[in-house]
Amino acid sequence: SSLPVASSPEEAVRLVDENGETKTVYKIAIFAPHMANSQVLWNKRVGEALANAGHDVTIYMMRFFNNNNPKLDIDSRIRLVHVNGSFGMDGEQLVKDQAYFSYNDVSFFDPAVRRSFAAFGEMYKSCDIFVKDKEFLADVENSKYDLAFTHMYNFCPVGIIHLTKIPTWIWLSSGGLMDNVAEVMGVPQPPSYCPPMIMDASDEMSFVERIKSFIGHALFKYYWRSWTVDKETAIFKKEFGEDFPDLVELITKAPLILLNSNELYDPPRPTLAKIVYIGGIAMKQRDAKPLVEEFASRVKNARGIVVMTFGSYSPMYLMPDLWKEAYFNAFAQFPDVQFFIRYEKPEEIATVLPPNVYAAKWLPQTDLLQHPKTLGLISHGGYNSIQDVLHAGVPILTTGLFGDQPKNGRLPERLGMGINLVKTDINNPNVLAAVKRLVQDETLKKNARRVKEMIATRPVSSETLLVRWTEFLAQHKSLDNLVPYGTQLNFFVYHSLDVIAFLAFVVLLKLVILARLRDKHASLVVEWRPVLVPEIFK
Repeated sequence: SSLPVASSPEEAVRLVDENGETKTVYKIAIFAPHMANSQVLWNKRVGEALANAGHDVTIYMMRFFNNNNPKLDIDSRIRLVHVNGSFGMDGEQLVKDQAYFSYNDVSFFDPAVRRSFAAFGEMYKSCDIFVKDKEFLADVENSKYDLAFTHMYNFCPVGIIHLTKIPTWIWLSSGGLMDNVAEVMGVPQPPSYCPPMIMDASDEMSFVERIKSFIGHALFKYYWRSWTVDKETAIFKKEFGEDFPDLVELITKAPLILLNSNELYDPPRPTLAKIVYIGGIAMKQRDAKPLVEEFASRVKNARGIVVMTFGSYSPMYLMPDLWKEAYFNAFAQFPDVQFFIRYEKPEEIATVLPPNVYAAKWLPQTDLLQHPKTLGLISHGGYNSIQDVLHAGVPILTTGLFGDQPKNGRLPERLGMGINLVKTDINNPNVLAAVKRLVQDETLKKNARRVKEMIATRPVSSETLLVRWTEFLAQHKSLDNLVPYGTQLNFFVYHSLDVIAFLAFVVLLKLVILARLRDKHASLVVEWRPVLVPEIFK
């Protein structure tokens, strides 16, 4: 049955839940970018968790490219609104370009690489379409939401939230904390053990890696603003007047940040009280469904199963033949193991697959990974896949292709439950050795189970943190007391460079004075020496 909804804080509707507790139902908007299936899935899970808590949820699925709206099996209690912000970029061509340079070692000047970077560099154009969509803006404003969520990959909704007078909002990440968000939020990022998100490194780095980390942080700090957010600010100012605030100014005031990660497996780093870890929503064993016959019949007689998927932006049908041959040959060496691979065009490889390999356009990934016979996952290192194995307690073999994937692959390796195979090492012997270790190494399994048990017994669940913090913010609207003063400091003051310079000057001045006193003393000694030396020594 439908629950009463709080149309405004002043007219909050209260209800009594099944535990006899009185609570308020809030109207919540989620601005979800339709760029990758993993992000769509993450926002869906957040929306459903809030709907399960009785809140009135609307998801605005914001499309950037010329591709179809995602097929989403979503809770009927959630209102789903598709918003078209396509600026002419072909989504299918983008996938092909990205897969091409992801699977191959190509130059930055390669046409596919340049097209891909140009596409992401022009995403700000969608913001111009969104803010001119009067029907969309009217729907948001007239809905009188109490709170909104928006994704870290897209800054435009922050301006829309301000424009439509939504009282408060939460910044949402489908992965860990992004570098630019940490920068504007005032979160320290020591380059000595916090590498940039797109750098292939863990927290333990060599000297050369620390050099790369230092340079990466220094460059990205200034690059991200000119790439997107400044252009989107200009769009709002042009459309709604020069007095519209800078988006960075609005972003800095974000009351709360929710990350699709967990402090139990994310590498330890400086953080803030306003950053909350809610990773693993809808990934627990109880969330898994029984396998349908298509998969159950193949699992029944196998000693174990392995799942392989490389995500929606690097489909396996675009994988180099050398890679496919290496993996298929390795799979054939383990006839008692059933391998399931997500392959968008399975008919193309039907005649070359070993008998123990089944290819399908879609896999029930979470359900398969939670199965007791599962031995591991072979993946590109997408964050959802990493989360899946962490919560399922199974090892993983990763080959990061682009973006944050190489760094993601270091995470399970750091926890002793993962194998990382870089792109340049993909060949028959290396793949065979990695797959053999994946299905046979008991240490990997033991460490994976330990991580799973820690997550399962975490004192407060991610679902509870999501719901409670959302309700807390909807009630109080602002959490200014959680904003560090460091966000108001310039670069020199924040890093105490003025203090260091002053102290260095004082020390230098003292050394100069001491040196001059010493020189003066030495000259006096030389001048009076004839008087002091007895005549007998002359």
